[in-house]
Amino acid sequence: MVKPIRRLSQNEYNRVLDEHSARVKGLSQTECEDILIRHGATYGQAKNGAYVYVYHDGNASGPRRGTQDEYAAMLDRFGASQRPPQECIRHLKSLGFSYGQSKTAVYNYRCNKGLIKKARPQL
Repeated sequence: MVKPIRRLSQNEYNRVLDEHSARVKGLSQTECEDILIRHGATYGQAKNGAYVYVYHDGNASGPRRGTQDEYAAMLDRFGASQRPPQECIRHLKSLGFSYGQSKTAVYNYRCNKGLIKKARPQL
């Protein structure tokens, strides 16, 4: 009989990795994946859980939500049209938005302001 796959939450991945002092030791994503696999995660679960832990400080999503108009107003106040995209992304993250939300908001802001052209879909 096949053993059922146990689903873990990001909070559980964070707890396991924190118990191993992964952030303090500066462990790589691969090292974190190995720890999660030893604790019962599948390869795919470990890969996703370790990625969020290492690159997004364990936050799968930001607690805040915003509209593009709200993002644009925040970015205008920040002077985003005169700053590099990564600095703008960090600013939105500091306001409580996730990396993904911030990246998309900055990309759309830069397109709407004519700072970059929207990428055309590949055919």
